[in-house]
Amino acid sequence: MKSVLCREFKVTLPQTLEVMRGLCVTIPCSFDIESRYDIYLDDTCEAIWKHAKTNDEVVFQSSKSNKNKGQLKGNLRDKDCTTTLNTVSENSDSYYFRLECKISLKQNFLTPSVRITIIDNLPSPTLTPATLNVKEGSSVSLTCSAPVICLSHPPTLTWTPKLGESQETLQENQDKTTVKTSVQTFTASHLHHGQKISCTAIYEKLDGRTYTTPESSLTADVSYSPKGTSVSVSPSGPVPENSNVTLTCRSDANPPVKSYTWYRADGDQETFIGTEPVLNIEASKVRQPFFCKATNDLGVGRSSNEQIDVQYSPKGTSVSVSPSGPVPENSNVTLTCRSDANPPVKSYTWYRADGDQETFIGTEPVLNIEVSKVRQPFFCKTENDLGVGHSNNTEVDVQFPPQILPSSHCTRTVSQVSCSCETVGNPYPTLNWYLNGLPSNQSGMFSVIHESVNDTALRSIISVNQPQERDLPTLLCRSFNSLGSATQQFCVNCFLSSSEKQDGMMLPVFIIKVVILLILVCVLLFVIRFQRNHNKSPPRGEIDTVAPAQHLISEKMTVMSTPVSCNRTHPAMNSELDGNNLSSSGANDAEEVSKSSGKNDEDVIYSSVNWKTKSKKKRKQSLADVDPSGGSYMEEEKCVSGRVRGNFVSDALELGSLYEEVGPKNVRKEVESEYAQVQCREKNEDCTGINAHTDEK
Repeated sequence: MKSVLCREFKVTLPQTLEVMRGLCVTIPCSFDIESRYDIYLDDTCEAIWKHAKTNDEVVFQSSKSNKNKGQLKGNLRDKDCTTTLNTVSENSDSYYFRLECKISLKQNFLTPSVRITIIDNLPSPTLTPATLNVKEGSSVSLTCSAPVICLSHPPTLTWTPKLGESQETLQENQDKTTVKTSVQTFTASHLHHGQKISCTAIYEKLDGRTYTTPESSLTADVSYSPKGTSVSVSPSGPVPENSNVTLTCRSDANPPVKSYTWYRADGDQETFIGTEPVLNIEASKVRQPFFCKATNDLGVGRSSNEQIDVQYSPKGTSVSVSPSGPVPENSNVTLTCRSDANPPVKSYTWYRADGDQETFIGTEPVLNIEVSKVRQPFFCKTENDLGVGHSNNTEVDVQFPPQILPSSHCTRTVSQVSCSCETVGNPYPTLNWYLNGLPSNQSGMFSVIHESVNDTALRSIISVNQPQERDLPTLLCRSFNSLGSATQQFCVNCFLSSSEKQDGMMLPVFIIKVVILLILVCVLLFVIRFQRNHNKSPPRGEIDTVAPAQHLISEKMTVMSTPVSCNRTHPAMNSELDGNNLSSSGANDAEEVSKSSGKNDEDVIYSSVNWKTKSKKKRKQSLADVDPSGGSYMEEEKCVSGRVRGNFVSDALELGSLYEEVGPKNVRKEVESEYAQVQCREKNEDCTGINAHTDEK
């Protein structure tokens, strides 16, 4: 109650103020007076500051204020006497406040006084909190505060580094002093861990210069899960295949990493490898990337995939075909050669596999070709600085209609006729036999065997048991697939072996020999008689010394009196000739010879016989020394309307048999074969010639 009702004169000042030389200073001040003097407290009042040691020295007087000396900041009517002094003593000194009003109010507030201390350096600002221990992601607020020595020139607060937004305020303490604060707010990150955060205050002097206080700082301690996990490879450059490399896993974490785990990336899968921070492995061409994981109490960090630069020769060389499915014959396809290599493939070479040979085709990674039914496989070779890669053989699936191969044939034994039909086609062909126009079925008379040669070739063999000579079947082979068909008719008689033919004709040949021998004897006698009648008769001794055989086998002999049955259509050349026909023909000829003198010249037919031998040695010898013995026959084969039909004319004109009777018996072994050319002509028209072939073994 006394303090309220019985007020007294008093002043409130800070005991001391520190001010740097050259700076202004603000003295916080408030006062009170006895209540009876309140009426005198008006605008006429002024504030005066004096030195405490010398009561008479005025430092500042508000009524005579000079901004160069200071400024009254408070309002005396509110009993606020806060004052800023621009000039203070060079040395530390005490000052007291005096209140003067014009009417009855003058008072010295001698106590307490304020001591202003002159210092050379100002203290560092205050930083709170003094330490920073937070988890990553937490919100952090740091406060930096510094005293306001002079309200006219408050200090500037600076953060290093500036981590977020900052807000500045002026705060008044209980002792009326003022403090400037700056609050910086940010979110803690692992990047802040171990970082120095500092704050400084900058004061402006009266002369315009500035003064910066020493900094206040702290080191941030931020806890976080592993960050920046990475893998390093040693050696770092390219390494040869199968060489050893060292993988090291590193990670930044607080608290530190307590475990490491290694994996290999297999697509979406993670294959475990090891648990050490350093991993030694053997590098291979399997270039799957590696990575590691680092773990602490707050979480797990994963490295990026690390690829080891392993160098190797081309691997996995392959060929792809486009279009990949079956393609028609003579269409275009694209072949592409691919290979895995490090360093990359620098050259491609294409080949076609021709058995054991490699036929060069091209040198590009992509090859465009026109395909055919000749299904030779393709392959490519790839090359880099370390070696060569070779692809597998690749065949193009070329489709074409069936074809019957020329190797199709027939053979015959005494008891069986076998015909083989070989065909190719893609899709794989089907082969059927037709006997006498009807589809074949397995029976006791014949059998059919199908053999697959490869994926496009088929062979079928039909065997006819105990065929009759005059009742041989007509065989037709037909091959077909979805693209077409092919047929071939076989002439069974055309494929009889010569031994079979000779065996079957031994009896007819013997009969023909006898008939021809008789005809030749008659012709010989007729020729001798004809020459005697038309030429000058030589002495009898000469005639007896000439061998009849010499006249018949001369280089070129004209038999004018031997008519041969030959008309303009030559039926003898176009029809089958057997022993009976030949016998009857010979008889008719002999009869015509006896009557030839009475016929017209147009009916006379001339023939010439030329004998030739294969042996060069025999060509130089006289034909008189040759005995043309052996099996001679004439053979004619005829194919009609594109279909093969065998008409064999096998007649043994054993001319040599005649000379066995009249000629020498010493036959030379060197004679292998002889040829006789028989030409017959009429007066107006030539007949078709017949070549007779004589073999002797």
